[in-house]
Amino acid sequence: MKYNAILLAHILGPVLTCSTPSIVQAASVSDLFITEIMANPSAVSDTNGEWFELFNPTSDSINLSGITISDSGSNSHTISSSNDLWLDSGNYFVMARNGNSLDNGGFAADYVYSNFTLGNTSDQIIFSEGANELLRFDYGAGFVANGASMELLSESILASNYAASTSLYGDGDFGTPGTVGTYAFSVQTTAVPLPNALWLFASGLLGCTGLMRRKSAK
Repeated sequence: MKYNAILLAHILGPVLTCSTPSIVQAASVSDLFITEIMANPSAVSDTNGEWFELFNPTSDSINLSGITISDSGSNSHTISSSNDLWLDSGNYFVMARNGNSLDNGGFAADYVYSNFTLGNTSDQIIFSEGANELLRFDYGAGFVANGASMELLSESILASNYAASTSLYGDGDFGTPGTVGTYAFSVQTTAVPLPNALWLFASGLLGCTGLMRRKSAK
């Protein structure tokens, strides 16, 4: 019995001290989708009616507070709020120039920014934290539709993967601000692998048990 205890310690000791569990990276702004962009409304002016929409495809809530939205020019706005601004898992989030639904074309905004506009020919939407660029979308001539948002139709934010919305909202423009559009995005879940230490522990324990049984049988 004493021999078996010593053998068990030798087998399990290295397993418990040398093995490193797998680490799952926390969700961040870089995981978000820019699902809709309304750069040129027709029911109201651009000043009142511009907006764009985010979707959180992860299983975690993501904090937007302190994140800067900008373009490659002089537009820049740092998201600020009296409390942390969370975008929850599986939710859409509308960022707009005007939060008054009586003036903005008839939609509800989740956050109102300033000093940031969407060009009607070409522009960029860049999310960054300090010097780190986290999320970026570029569009060029021919992308923007008059009176309709451009909806993302797949899970890859390239300009070629967007199409003009055909769903009416508010005062007569087309789009689905804050709701499911043509393409229904879903939450992506990643299976967490069995930690290496646990797998090795189980393997060592089974091997040790077999050895102890063979020893006892002699």
